[in-house]
Amino acid sequence: MRNLFLAVAVAAAFALPASAQTGSVSFSIVNNSNATIDSILYGQSSSDEWSDNILDYQVEPGDTVEVTVDDGLEDCMYDFYYTFDDGSDYVERVNMCEIDGTEFEFTGS
Repeated sequence: MRNLFLAVAVAAAFALPASAQTGSVSFSIVNNSNATIDSILYGQSSSDEWSDNILDYQVEPGDTVEVTVDDGLEDCMYDFYYTFDDGSDYVERVNMCEIDGTEFEFTGS
């Protein structure tokens, strides 16, 4: 399997505490893989439901997309589901309550 490195530079203007918080979280996803991202879905880790595709366009290798999760953040743990133009996919678990304006890195294989 090829390695994927999706760096997330957080662009939130506020720090989130360690507990769940209502509101939205905005950040940037940088595509540091060799494949084009076709779609990104997210959902609370405790749920089997996914959001609709949050991308308006494909994200080429080296490009960045701004992402906002605006569902009230009832839980801290979220799963992000990526599909790529080469037919592969990837799921990453993220603690949204720890995204505090520092760089957060998604990695996978």
